[in-house]
Amino acid sequence: MKKILLWTIVPGIMVIFILISCTSEKPKENKDIKTEVKIAPVEWQTLAKPLHTYGRVFSKKEIRLSFKIGGIIQRIAVEEGQRVKKGQLLAKLNLLEIESQVRQARSVFEKAGRDLDRIKKLYKEKAATLEQHQNIQTYFQVTQSQLKTAEFNLRFSEIRAPSNGRILKRLMEENEITGPGTPLFIFAAAAKDWIIRAGISDRDLIRIQYNDPAVVRFDAYPDKKFKAAVTEIVESADPYTGTYEIELKLNAGDLRLVSGFVADIDIFPSARENYAVIPVEALVTADGSQGQIFAIDPNTNKAREVYIQIQFLFDGKIAVASGLENITHVVTDGASYLTEGDVVSIQTEKD
Repeated sequence: MKKILLWTIVPGIMVIFILISCTSEKPKENKDIKTEVKIAPVEWQTLAKPLHTYGRVFSKKEIRLSFKIGGIIQRIAVEEGQRVKKGQLLAKLNLLEIESQVRQARSVFEKAGRDLDRIKKLYKEKAATLEQHQNIQTYFQVTQSQLKTAEFNLRFSEIRAPSNGRILKRLMEENEITGPGTPLFIFAAAAKDWIIRAGISDRDLIRIQYNDPAVVRFDAYPDKKFKAAVTEIVESADPYTGTYEIELKLNAGDLRLVSGFVADIDIFPSARENYAVIPVEALVTADGSQGQIFAIDPNTNKAREVYIQIQFLFDGKIAVASGLENITHVVTDGASYLTEGDVVSIQTEKD
């Protein structure tokens, strides 16, 4: 009985050892497997690193309208957003005090005229001295100037539209007291001369020059790019923000813009440098300005990790400052599946 049991168990144990030895054996790696990739050439281009900033749209002929003299606002004849024609009355002051000043100045002037006529007769008759004649003549000229000033102030106690345009902002209300030169309206002429004002840092200020081109985008037109150019550069910083204001002339074509639109701006400085340019699809990883791509060793057809210094991105491409010297092509499609030393199969367009 013991013999029969032993011969029954032994073959089973042998089978178990065979299975264990087979399962513990690691499969051999197939070194003939190739990763299919596509490559793109490295292009060298002379480019300017864009200067990115934000600004606001204004009418070039946007002005602040005010009274020349102070007084009580008697009437405001327009509302915000209203279109107006050249010469249209916009606002006027209470004229009681101003008209009184004109009447007083006219009375003094007329009296001075009578005095001058009288002294001329006396001077001819040798009844008045030359000095008396000259004094009265000077006094007449002074009163004449005072009358002209009073009449001028009366004439500018009204605000009229300087041209066809629109009232962008009304800053005061009727019966308020205004001072000389205090803005009452912000007015924009109807002419489509749009500008953009933006603030930039001192580091960026030294990079740009007059007439540098720019590309502008607006949320109102997400698929549209507008052309612009730098027309003014302020040489002193804003005391509150520390930035330097620049002005760009905007070409809006026939599209409607509104003063106050926020502009997303890319300015392209005249100063240019030579950069290696590759598709953005070639980038595998990035950490700040450091990036990793793959190139192919032409002798072994193996993937090689390359670390690059990214300068800036534009139009789906990367401008590379360094790292691509002596490299003619980079991997695009399939780059994310590669590791150092992988053998690759390069696909052509026909594939």
